[in-house]
Amino acid sequence: MKHKLWLPIIIVVFAVFLVWFSYHYFVKQQVKWPDTKEYPLQLDSIRSIRHTNKHADHNTLKTAFENTMLKRVFPYWYGTSWDFNGTTETPRKGHIACGYFVTTTLQHAGVKLNRVKLAQCASEEMIRQLVAKENIHHLSQLSMEVFVNKLKHYGNGLYIIGLDNHTGFIWISPNETSFIHASGWFPREVIKEALISSSVIQKSAYRVVGKISDDEAFLNNWVK
Repeated sequence: MKHKLWLPIIIVVFAVFLVWFSYHYFVKQQVKWPDTKEYPLQLDSIRSIRHTNKHADHNTLKTAFENTMLKRVFPYWYGTSWDFNGTTETPRKGHIACGYFVTTTLQHAGVKLNRVKLAQCASEEMIRQLVAKENIHHLSQLSMEVFVNKLKHYGNGLYIIGLDNHTGFIWISPNETSFIHASGWFPREVIKEALISSSVIQKSAYRVVGKISDDEAFLNNWVK
């Protein structure tokens, strides 16, 4: 009888190991992330971008910030291992927690903030310290389809999302809707995944979003 009880457990454990092994030794090896040695150069270029856009109009400033995060910061962090207590400031070296991923990437982009204190806040409190009230929306208890459509209604841009026990970025554009976060679920690393199929968001009873790339005060502080 004991053998019959243990057999399903062994099969499940073996299946999980097989998925983990396949991902790390076959799938992950094929992913071509940018060389982290180039990251300091990207951060230097961001300083130049901020200086160039000091007197830019809102739309130009918004685009500059979005491109900075999406093209010069996030790609270097993909594949960085997640840990609940992770605080690394170096992409793909050490571990990063979800809150620290948000605050560290923003700080590296040139946003003046307290990286540690803000990362340890409740997610809505973190959002409130970064985004004005008019750009914050509560979207709890919605199906994923309705949730995504609501965000599309609020417009294209970069959002910070707060969940029950998690946080990250959402990117909405005409061609893409993505969730960018340090995932505590498989594969337990920084990833970009399709928003509509994110089980993390789907399972969360609580959802609040702040449209950071539309916030005028935030953008002005970023460059000035």
